[in-house]
Amino acid sequence: MKIIPIHHEPMKPEFNSPFSAAFAVEDARLIFISGCCTVPSYHKHPHDPIEERQWLDNDFREQTERTFAHMKLILDAAGADFANMVFLTVYLTDAGNQDVLNEISARHFGNDNPPPRSVIQVAGLAHTDMMIEIDGIAAVPRS
Repeated sequence: MKIIPIHHEPMKPEFNSPFSAAFAVEDARLIFISGCCTVPSYHKHPHDPIEERQWLDNDFREQTERTFAHMKLILDAAGADFANMVFLTVYLTDAGNQDVLNEISARHFGNDNPPPRSVIQVAGLAHTDMMIEIDGIAAVPRS
């Protein structure tokens, strides 16, 4: 399997870019990850408001850290890790939080070839007080 970054111009250190323009993936199995957030992927339905508060009563940084932790659980189950991510869609209720997102993303993806992504500001997400949701695609070697 090969994941090949595509840069239409060199990634200069001063750009400190939190994403790459594109990736090409060859000979891989694709993993499609549904929206991850501060709320665990599997939780009670109908929603338990007391349980929800423990996940939603925190700031953007904490919600983002939990979101990446939940993504890691899914990646681990798929035999993958953050280096296998080839695309992200990030939904934020406040695009002003991108600097925190970029800082946390850099810890997981590095700065050399972070995955391509789209960041979209939305009016609201599935849970009241939820500030971030991320879905994505990972590529892993064929078994």
